[in-house]
Amino acid sequence: MDYVQAKWGKTEEAKEKRNQILQKRQIIGLSDYGQDNFYFAQVSVGTPKQNFDVILDTGSADFWLVDTDCTSSQCDGSALFNPSASSTYHASSNPFQITYGTGAVKGTLSADTVSLAGYTVDNQTFAVATQLAPQSLQAPTSGIMGMGFQALAQSRATPFWEVLVQQNKLKTNAFTFQLARNSRTATSNSQISPGGVFTLGEIDQSQYSGNINYVDLSNQEGYWTVPLQALSVDGQNGNINGDGTSAIDTGTTLIIAPPSVAEQIYEQVPGANPVSSGFGSSSQGMYSIPCSSSVNISLTFGGQQYSINPADMNAGALDSSGQNCLGGILGSDLGSGAPNFIVGDVFLKNVFSVYQYSPAAVGFAALKGQAAQTASTTSGAVKIGSNTAAAASASSSSGGSGGGLPPLFSSILSGSGSGSSLAAGSGLPSPSAAASVSASSPSLTPANGADSNNSGSLQSSGTKTIVTNQVVGLMTMFFALICGMAIAF
Repeated sequence: MDYVQAKWGKTEEAKEKRNQILQKRQIIGLSDYGQDNFYFAQVSVGTPKQNFDVILDTGSADFWLVDTDCTSSQCDGSALFNPSASSTYHASSNPFQITYGTGAVKGTLSADTVSLAGYTVDNQTFAVATQLAPQSLQAPTSGIMGMGFQALAQSRATPFWEVLVQQNKLKTNAFTFQLARNSRTATSNSQISPGGVFTLGEIDQSQYSGNINYVDLSNQEGYWTVPLQALSVDGQNGNINGDGTSAIDTGTTLIIAPPSVAEQIYEQVPGANPVSSGFGSSSQGMYSIPCSSSVNISLTFGGQQYSINPADMNAGALDSSGQNCLGGILGSDLGSGAPNFIVGDVFLKNVFSVYQYSPAAVGFAALKGQAAQTASTTSGAVKIGSNTAAAASASSSSGGSGGGLPPLFSSILSGSGSGSSLAAGSGLPSPSAAASVSASSPSLTPANGADSNNSGSLQSSGTKTIVTNQVVGLMTMFFALICGMAIAF
């Protein structure tokens, strides 16, 4: 009713409400690390604000940051959260743990003021991580903010975005991504390039073309899962082996498919071969393809076929010859109860994607001008304020965030878009969000070379090629998180 009054009312109060609603759309830029290895955004935590780069991960629902007590070498090169420097920080003794394929991220639950995309939630529960497993973090990022449903949260706390939804602070209960393809030239010294756009609280029509194709979530409650109807290679449909349940995951670099499906795909790619065991057990399920390959893969969701740019099937050179590159689809059995497919950035770079709370759905549309836009990467965080909540408990183990999917707490939120109570970590204050936001949206610009079909190895400084251990190492980081999912299930 408030929204109807705000939209159509003629009183001064209605005009003010309308202005508040229009202010709430917030757009921020994403950054892209390496050859589209992962994407991250800036969040602010504490009072005064401390800024951090974090992966916005639709495949998990917990928020964790490394802090100044971190004893792991994994924290080197990352900005560290300093709890003692924040006047709004709330500590707890509740342990937090997420277990990945190579070990765990451990710490304690806490709460503080958190800002993203122009919105702020007071007393947002998150974990301060002090011990990190190898390959669970890559500088310059300092952690992961889960954008999944509360049902996935190991902390059982309500995720940042869902606090805003449940307290009716968003004009539209959805958020969107467009991920830019790497635009660096051979003379660039930076591993970081403009990475696209994240929008919270509105579906911005200037970011896509045509209509949005909404696909209702599958019955695998809690995940952003939709049914994959078909997968084709060079126009030939393959056998997806029955259940095509697919988790749409911004925190996973590649597309993960059942081993038999991956094998079937690469059988149709001339020169493709399984990556040799010389790269270690982490290479299991990986395939090499000729760097000159132009593989046309498409996925069908909601009756509509979406093509993957052939450049995205090339995840980087595997050797110094520049002849053999890592294929963009990996074969892995994620285990009973898990989605059969994880559809990561290899696909998501090719669409405008929408994550709608209720009715719960994922939407896909064509990118404006067939290329992802970019925007400022500053957080633009502003203060907002208040409400109540319920308490929940503390630690658990997970199949991983930022490239894996944690097990489901089915007793919490079904992921159907329903749910009315907010939850904090046990003994921590309830999260709260306020009524208004004021921050200007940045202008959007097309990403340079976003629709380039160039494949082959990534060049930096004109001489350095990311090869072998560097590429496999980064892929291993995400593969380890994925493997943890199979362990958890």
